[in-house]
Amino acid sequence: MHNVDFVIVGVYLIVMFSIGLFMKGKAGQSITSYFIADRSLPGWWVGLSILATTFAVDTPLAVTEFTAKGGVQANWFWWSWVIGYIVVAIVMAKRWRRAHVLTDVEFIELRYDGAYASALRAFKALFLGVLLNGFMLGWVITAMTKIADPFVQWSALSPPLFELFSYWPSWLLINDLNTTITVILVLLIVMVYSAAGGIRGVILTDLFQFILAMGTAILFAYFAVDYVGGLGAMHEGLAQLKGDSYDDFTNIIPTTDSTLLPFRLFVIYVLIQWWVRWDSDGTGYIAQRFQTARDDQAAKEGGLWFAIGFAALRAWPWIIVALCSVLVFPHLDDPEMGYPLMMKRVLPIGLLGLTFTSLLAAFMSTVDTHLNWGASYLVNDVYLRFLSPNASSKQAIKASRLAVFLIFIVAVIFASQMTSISGAWIFFINAASGLGIAQLLRWLWWRANVWTEISALSTGFITTVALQQSVYPITNLSSDYHLVIIAGITLLVCLTVTYLTPAPSQAIVNNFQARTNPIGFWPSANIKQPSIKNYVKDIMLALGAAYGILFGIGYCLMLHSLTGSLFLVLGLLCTNALIRSPEKHKKTQSL
Repeated sequence: MHNVDFVIVGVYLIVMFSIGLFMKGKAGQSITSYFIADRSLPGWWVGLSILATTFAVDTPLAVTEFTAKGGVQANWFWWSWVIGYIVVAIVMAKRWRRAHVLTDVEFIELRYDGAYASALRAFKALFLGVLLNGFMLGWVITAMTKIADPFVQWSALSPPLFELFSYWPSWLLINDLNTTITVILVLLIVMVYSAAGGIRGVILTDLFQFILAMGTAILFAYFAVDYVGGLGAMHEGLAQLKGDSYDDFTNIIPTTDSTLLPFRLFVIYVLIQWWVRWDSDGTGYIAQRFQTARDDQAAKEGGLWFAIGFAALRAWPWIIVALCSVLVFPHLDDPEMGYPLMMKRVLPIGLLGLTFTSLLAAFMSTVDTHLNWGASYLVNDVYLRFLSPNASSKQAIKASRLAVFLIFIVAVIFASQMTSISGAWIFFINAASGLGIAQLLRWLWWRANVWTEISALSTGFITTVALQQSVYPITNLSSDYHLVIIAGITLLVCLTVTYLTPAPSQAIVNNFQARTNPIGFWPSANIKQPSIKNYVKDIMLALGAAYGILFGIGYCLMLHSLTGSLFLVLGLLCTNALIRSPEKHKKTQSL
């Protein structure tokens, strides 16, 4: 990069740092203000904040690898998640907001009772806040090293700094010394503004970061297509390169005889993967964002903003760059590197710096959320619940900022031990599938108890490790197919355990039902059950909106203009119907 590019990066970092310091006063008012912004945000802001968090720097790299290896249709690995996000938005968002908890782990003692519920709360706070959070931050940081490495060379930029870091422990190197310096400096800035500004600082920077990241991703895709001679030339080049497999490579929906994405695997993605994900009920930072909403309706609107934007806005700029990278760099050993190498090859001075800054923004918007989210568990569910229940607000805020620093250290340790982003994704999806099953059951069935969650979590993890280590005699199946085995075994085990262990007390069940009015199998006849018909209608409209726009843009880019136009019309009609839905005008206390 040139000097002007580095100036752009520097200005951006100063602005983000300043926002965090600016929000320090409001963040320090109370623990509720620090972690959930006093439950005051409108729906659109909630949704864009979640969307910015999921627009991580690892995502374009993983999408580039998926597309280069498996064609456009390989992206069904994550397109299928949209189904789950829509169900969460329409069915779960209001209920999370009504639960009125600061974290989803606090929810455990609202849903279950007894000493085991308290123990599970403490365990999940540490498991989600430290172990799982560190794992996710590790793969995001791994992606950042691949972005930064081709552009930033500290031995030339600042020899004294490079020399100072030569004392850095070798076992904590993140890729190499050069990228370690870049990552540590950026993480320090994120840690400071996250610790200072709390969730308000995180969400305010998220808004700016998403606009920057999305805008430059579109510009990057334009320059990539222009570099290969235009959209038509891109397809001609791919047809020559791929030969008879070109149609399969550029198909959006796989055919039954696809060799790149077997149709049975597509079915697994669409019918199974989305509901066994660890956040299948919105658990994690999504539930935290729902708590920041000013009311129930704002939580639902935020969920829909996120779910539809996740599909409709993000996918195609990355996929188009990935397709261009296949033409320009057809023999890369690491296809993930196609994205940063295309940046270096096609972007002019200034725009290169802006695009690098946008990926830095994507990285920071994910890291700041995870730092704040992880700290909320350590403070609300460990420190205030077990260690110092009578701590003052000032002490709690101090503990929160120390917790952010602790999560920062954990993230660096995890990142130093991780290499493959897409590999980490797949292991994580499989191992955490037990969490998703149990967390859905607790909303749907009154009898779900502490042991439902414990058995599901342990079974999912043990089965995943056993399959990867070939303990089971199923060595010829890919890890994607393992998901079906893991989900089946986990569901069987946790249902059996639930039947064999005591149900929650009637008082707990009644209180939970009165507060959240869950759907499914619940005993109280005094509470009106929600209308499943209305939920199904809204879910179908939201699916039509999300996938209609996704397919519409995609088919146009694949040069099937008529098909694309029809899907776009469908998507826009469904979006309009969803906006005009009578549900939008109901009071926030409605079902």
